[in-house]
Amino acid sequence: MSEQLTPKQALALWDLIISGEEPAIMDYNILSASQRRPLEVAGLIRLEERERIQPGKKTTKRKHIVLNDKAWDWAIDNFTVKLSLSKYSTLVLGQLLNKLGYHLKERDISLSEFLAVPKTKSLEEKIRNAHASITESSFDSRARLSKIHQYLEDISPQKINDTLRSMQQAGEVSLSPMEDPQEIGPEDEQAAIDLGGGDKRYFIYIK
Repeated sequence: MSEQLTPKQALALWDLIISGEEPAIMDYNILSASQRRPLEVAGLIRLEERERIQPGKKTTKRKHIVLNDKAWDWAIDNFTVKLSLSKYSTLVLGQLLNKLGYHLKERDISLSEFLAVPKTKSLEEKIRNAHASITESSFDSRARLSKIHQYLEDISPQKINDTLRSMQQAGEVSLSPMEDPQEIGPEDEQAAIDLGGGDKRYFIYIK
């Protein structure tokens, strides 16, 4: 879901989510009444009346801001939402860092590990991994191109073969023909790389 909220409204929602608090509306300064009402109409928050008991004083009732489940659904789709740059932003950031620090310590996760961005494997690396798996890491062995294609079935055959051509030109792999034409199956023919003039290659060899 993607409710159209102002930066101040978005900041308030994240503040309530991170802090876990359900403040009385008279004590909550991030939102004015006019800014709060659209959140109620959208079903992101609701107001609950609660009694406030103070020793020696008359019991009073105050309305508190409570998050609805819809607010949590909103948060999942709005990690990159634009937030207000008011003075309250620093307080919200501080709350988040405190909870993040506690979470990392409890689970023995380093900050560098948490912030690490997984590297996407290049197609060249995927081809090498496929070759290693097919030949059981015997890099002095060759693998059929048809097997490489099967291993990388989520990648287009044309893209695989174009990459193999580039790798051969760079001297990273060697593409070899089929010595015995009778061993060429339909899957081999489909995966073959034609280097020109009918010079087809059916195997990949990595030193």
